Amino acid sequence: MKGELEAVAAQYAEAALELAQQADGAEKFATSERVLADLIGINEVIAANPDFATVLSHPAVEAPKKLDLLLKTFEGKLSDITQRLLRLVAERGRLDLLKSLEEKFAELLRAKKNIVSAKLTSSKELTTSEIADIKARLTEHLGKKLELEVIIDKSLLGGVILRLGDQVIDGSLKGKLAVVEKELLAV
Repeated sequence: MKGELEAVAAQYAEAALELAQQADGAEKFATSERVLADLIGINEVIAANPDFATVLSHPAVEAPKKLDLLLKTFEGKLSDITQRLLRLVAERGRLDLLKSLEEKFAELLRAKKNIVSAKLTSSKELTTSEIADIKARLTEHLGKKLELEVIIDKSLLGGVILRLGDQVIDGSLKGKLAVVEKELLAV
């Protein structure tokens, strides 16, 4: 079910990004960035207001009323493309896709901008120079720009774990101990 929702969200995100890219002209990504900021803002408001989220997801509330509520809540704050996107998903009864739509749109925009997103989990706080060094090495290795999120996890005991898309590089002490344990149990 989740895979189906993501596939549908990806279709809407692709269409919205294509429309935004056509509108950009000289400002290559300005419109696209604005649509993404709009989607982030909408989802933050929905997440912060459980009553608002309940109304938007309630089956007894008709789609035009949900759309009207959204448009009035964000009146004057959304780009034309975002408003059109909201109309489309509301009319099709797919407001449940808003979070997935934001994530897919961001993913597609990063790909268009040749940016790779990665998470680095460390057992200890890393210095700015250590983070810059890791980022520089990865950027050179990948040949793309890199967005690096650094997370501290004291349970690692030592080392780091790098998540780059589907790929996980586990250089943590905890991960190495797990490999040793697996090898010992196999004997």
